[in-house]
Amino acid sequence: MMDRVNRPKYALGLLGMAMALIPLNDALVKILSAHVSLGQVVAVRAILSIAVVVIVSNGLRAVLSLSGPIFWQFVGRAMCLVLAMLLFFGSLGSLPLANVIAIFFFSPMLITILSVPFLGETIGIHRLAAVSTGMAGVLIIMQPGSGNFQLENLLVVGSAFSYALFQIWTRRLRADGSLSAMVMVQHLCYFVVGLVMLIVNSIWRVEPTGNATLDFLLRGPVMMSLTDWIFIFICCFSVLFLSVASSNAYRSVEASVIAPFEYTAIPFGAFWGVVIWGEWPT
Repeated sequence: MMDRVNRPKYALGLLGMAMALIPLNDALVKILSAHVSLGQVVAVRAILSIAVVVIVSNGLRAVLSLSGPIFWQFVGRAMCLVLAMLLFFGSLGSLPLANVIAIFFFSPMLITILSVPFLGETIGIHRLAAVSTGMAGVLIIMQPGSGNFQLENLLVVGSAFSYALFQIWTRRLRADGSLSAMVMVQHLCYFVVGLVMLIVNSIWRVEPTGNATLDFLLRGPVMMSLTDWIFIFICCFSVLFLSVASSNAYRSVEASVIAPFEYTAIPFGAFWGVVIWGEWPT
């Protein structure tokens, strides 16, 4: 089964499916951002994800078998994703979902460009045309220099840079460790960062600021409802699916080939924005 999944057409197909699903995670986190802190969401989701990985794979044993240098490279890779996640979700409190997802997809262009110096890949005219077309759409949505530009857009751009570095690092580590070890380290880092944020928010309680982004980051822990738990379970599934599909794809296929497939998320992000909040793209 793993031999089949590692083949390029299957790896890219799974990535396309995962990128179509992940905007649902983003939409649910945006809903939770109104009353739950980001640290609490990340910590709880990570605990559930780690439990699933331990049950269905040898992820924990695979992590323990890593050499010291490779383990810390896995941690560095995972922290790039954690930073991308924090910046991305931090902006969700203030920006429409479709805008955040679209701006974030500055990252495929970065991945394609960085694949040349860091991975020694060759960019053909077709690959460059694919990511350039998507990038033109991102600029139209972002509208830099217009009256519609918001500072939170820069958080999303920072997230895109961090995510691009994460995927380049994934490709560089394709011959080291295993897929299950990569996924496990990734979610362990999510848990550690989420737990630190939760502890800080518990000790240093901040009154509501009126800024949706700051309140999402600084709000203290709350008792979650059954609906909140259901949302986080769905988020757990979608993030785990993306973790496996994305890591597998970047270990199996050249980064510059994969990058355009990540644009799959943009129309689905617009879809959830319309369905849940009535946020129609301009």
